[in-house]
Amino acid sequence: MSMMHHKLLVDSGGVDTPVGDGGALAGLAAIDADVANVLERYGPPPDRSLPASYETLARAIVGQQVSRAAASAIWNKMEANGVCEAVVIADKTPEEMMHSGLSRRKAEYLIGIAAQITSGALDLDALAQMDGDAIAARLVEIRGIGAWTADNYRLFALADMDAWPINDIALQEGMKLIKSLETRPTAKQLAELGEPWRPYRGAGALVLWHVYGILVRKVTVADI
Repeated sequence: MSMMHHKLLVDSGGVDTPVGDGGALAGLAAIDADVANVLERYGPPPDRSLPASYETLARAIVGQQVSRAAASAIWNKMEANGVCEAVVIADKTPEEMMHSGLSRRKAEYLIGIAAQITSGALDLDALAQMDGDAIAARLVEIRGIGAWTADNYRLFALADMDAWPINDIALQEGMKLIKSLETRPTAKQLAELGEPWRPYRGAGALVLWHVYGILVRKVTVADI
């Protein structure tokens, strides 16, 4: 993994802990008292890491503009139909993929990404060796992958602790909460507010989602 990537989990006496010397959350807390207060009050965010795989990208595509329950139902049907792996999906037609509940556009996205992976045009292993901006630039070249999906893949699949999904409404609401802002910041304003958090903006995103989940969605840590 490149030097642009900062780990969230650190080894402390043989036990992985989200906050420790050298961890991204600890680094962020050291430069922002509001983050430090949130971590002290609510504890660290849960581990939301995902494998750096086609499945992770595919699930993100499936989940675009639908509820979590709907996305899960579609993915479960894809699994039942045996169409979850790039090597399989690359050879499918949109009509075949639509049998699992996908829209034609999403079916085309999944087939296109799978084809890039199976042809070698997209090397997911190589992404981990690139810096964050280069990763985002490569991913958004692909039809169906926007900035939000690219940033989330950087954060959750590649542990890039400076990824910063500024278009995420939950992050905007979370920043409003921890900074006691009168209104929810726009994506542009969130980009500006995140500047002092470099190179730990991804860790900040985890904190903001954590706060949003607890204070707005009213979920327990186990539900996040």
